[in-house]
Amino acid sequence: MAGLYGSMKRKLYARIAAHGGKAKSHKTTFCREHGISARLFNAMAIELQGLIDGTRELLGDERRSLEKGIRRQAAQLSARRQQIAQIDADRLRMKPGREAKLHRTAHQNVMSLVRLESKLRKIEARLAANVPGICFGTRKLFGQQHHLELAGFDSREALLREWQAGRSYRVFFVGSKDETAGNQLRRLHGAADGTYTLKIRVPDRLISPGGDRYLLVGNVTFGYDREALDAALEANVTLSWRLHRDERGWRAFVSFNHEPAERTKLDAAHGAVGIDFNADHLAVTETDPLGNLLRTRRFPLLREDAGTGQRNAVLSDALTAAVVWAKGARKPVVAEDLDFTAKKKAMAQLSPKGARMLSGLLYAKYRQLLESKCLRAGVELIRIGPAYTSTIGAVKYASRRGWSVHAAAAGVIARRGQKLTERLPSAGTAVRVPVRGGHHSLELPARKGRESRVAAWRGVHAAYSGVMREQWLATRSGSPRRSAKGTFGRGGNAAPLSRDNRLPCKDNLHEQICAR
Repeated sequence: MAGLYGSMKRKLYARIAAHGGKAKSHKTTFCREHGISARLFNAMAIELQGLIDGTRELLGDERRSLEKGIRRQAAQLSARRQQIAQIDADRLRMKPGREAKLHRTAHQNVMSLVRLESKLRKIEARLAANVPGICFGTRKLFGQQHHLELAGFDSREALLREWQAGRSYRVFFVGSKDETAGNQLRRLHGAADGTYTLKIRVPDRLISPGGDRYLLVGNVTFGYDREALDAALEANVTLSWRLHRDERGWRAFVSFNHEPAERTKLDAAHGAVGIDFNADHLAVTETDPLGNLLRTRRFPLLREDAGTGQRNAVLSDALTAAVVWAKGARKPVVAEDLDFTAKKKAMAQLSPKGARMLSGLLYAKYRQLLESKCLRAGVELIRIGPAYTSTIGAVKYASRRGWSVHAAAAGVIARRGQKLTERLPSAGTAVRVPVRGGHHSLELPARKGRESRVAAWRGVHAAYSGVMREQWLATRSGSPRRSAKGTFGRGGNAAPLSRDNRLPCKDNLHEQICAR
């Protein structure tokens, strides 16, 4: 059945490539030519059209990224050619080493432009075609046919078996609320022992003479949401099925609209629970009706070196605990509405450590799980803008409460969900802010006469970032250590301590950094 489904899907793709149009526009002709039912075609058309549209969207993002890279390389090349022209006209002089480097980097710009423009032409050609060019079976396996031994295959037949398995490993069946058990082709019936029986309609092309039209699969169990599935079967809601084959065999996935639980009665005016999402933990803080920070908890997460399944499971457990906390307190959950799309596209400009952390950040999964868990628990989810929450938490609440910056930021998130504003401390005052290895005195910048509150916090954020940068430069060799010689750190990175014996004083720290 999976082979027939995969074969029909690829033939439908070839028909769209030849004649154009949407997948559903070929329904009548395709069903008549290949003898398949309309329900099976609908499932194939939905999955294939989603695959085509998703590929086009990814190609569009890649095209915009390439166009941005071409503009950057062209600007750099133009500036360097102007310098070369000035050198040739004897209006600019450089040392031989710098001039050679200028010619070399200009040549590198030319080569980069050629490569980027070539990639852009290929992407534009794929977008202009009826289909964007999809390899069923993965391009990786397709390329391994030329390097069988290097890829670990004994023969071409072994590669073909792997190739066919990669092209026919799942089957999708769309449901309808007008059909029995929510799906005409897949019907699920409960048994007395708590298991289920799955009744699968076999396509007419696969029925042998005198054979049965249905395939019965017994002892089917589901590890999650059995109560919701039973309620859906009783209410005869739409059930869409996906059969998926992996190294453990065939598995069945069923999806349906989950009825939301009853909402909690209290709103954000009575307090909230804020969540600050970080690479290695969730910081959760509760506030009272006046916006006072009551208590906080830290839920550790796994970093990018762990498996995806393990990280998703730990993240799910942490979010479950946070939502249960909010439901018990009868308060809504407040979270930041973050967008890492632009940052992930600019990962080439980050350090390797920062790129790994950003690439491994499970924000899409975090957002999906949080929305789902709040919906099922009946907890209201409020999304707010993320501007300067960490800076506000560091300046106003972290040192005062003895909390981390992330715990204080979670409190700021909860307060913002309550529609509360954050007043700035008086300009010119010095506040203690947490930095790497301890605390530092931050002198708040002066505010302009008619400056908005957001602009004022932007200035505070810039000052705080500068202090963090200086502290990182002073202790970048590792964890800072206190020595008996009145210094902070060790070796060439040691800096004089301030008078209160806490952190390097600002002037000496600045002199040390500039001296390097």
